[in-house]
Amino acid sequence: MGPKLRSRIVLVVALSIVISSTAVAQSAADEEKPLRMARQSKWDFFVAPYGWLTGVAGTVVSDGEATEIDVPFQDFLENTRAGFQVYFEARRKKIFLGFDGTWANLGSEVEGRLFDLDIEIRQRIYDIRVGYEIYSTDLGDVIERSTFDWQRRGVIDLFVGGRYFRTEPVITIIPRIGDERQISSVDSRVDPFVGLRIGWDMSFRWLIGFRGDIGGFGIGDAARFSWQAQGNLGFRVSPRVAVTAGYRILEYDTVVGEGVDRNGTDLRQEGPIVGAGISF
Repeated sequence: MGPKLRSRIVLVVALSIVISSTAVAQSAADEEKPLRMARQSKWDFFVAPYGWLTGVAGTVVSDGEATEIDVPFQDFLENTRAGFQVYFEARRKKIFLGFDGTWANLGSEVEGRLFDLDIEIRQRIYDIRVGYEIYSTDLGDVIERSTFDWQRRGVIDLFVGGRYFRTEPVITIIPRIGDERQISSVDSRVDPFVGLRIGWDMSFRWLIGFRGDIGGFGIGDAARFSWQAQGNLGFRVSPRVAVTAGYRILEYDTVVGEGVDRNGTDLRQEGPIVGAGISF
């Protein structure tokens, strides 16, 4: 395998790690609710598509050999064939249930003298969490409007959950003469996590939020350890719609074994995150 081909494969694999981690993978908007209205039903719902403009750096270890990875966001964008991320939350009083889904295909084509390669990484990440509002406080007076009453609030939520990662690399060999051939495999794992999020209304229009979590803990096939921190600034476009922008950092370590049996990744990824959400 030539150095050019090897570098292209390493790049696509590294980019697949970015997607699988975003999941590591939670929306930019999930800390903030676009509207604090007097509840007229038992359940409140929130949905938010989002994107993380991230790069990744760190080490990938395979059979004891370590390869340094440094992939900027531009390379990630160029190799994305399809992708979609969305967060959904259902809340009843102090209890909430959240789902974060990532669907993405990363790919690259490599031309050779005797054959071409089509390298594709298919990613599916499903994050389910359950949380509880452990603290809340009202800030200032209730704002009375013709269609709703709104109250500035500060809220702290505690949550636990698990993230299911499924990575399927598919390499299609396209020879100059003869039939195509595919090589594929599936790697999956579940990482448990526990976290805390804080939301604070500065005004009706402006709000800030913070989320942090730790996970993995080496349970089963999970990462040995991971941590994540994210801060957001949000703006309410209307009573039910908000946009947010912030910054997220994620670091995790899945390296296990000794000597030639040492395998895994030790990576840090970070970058701006943007999202838009609607409550109903």
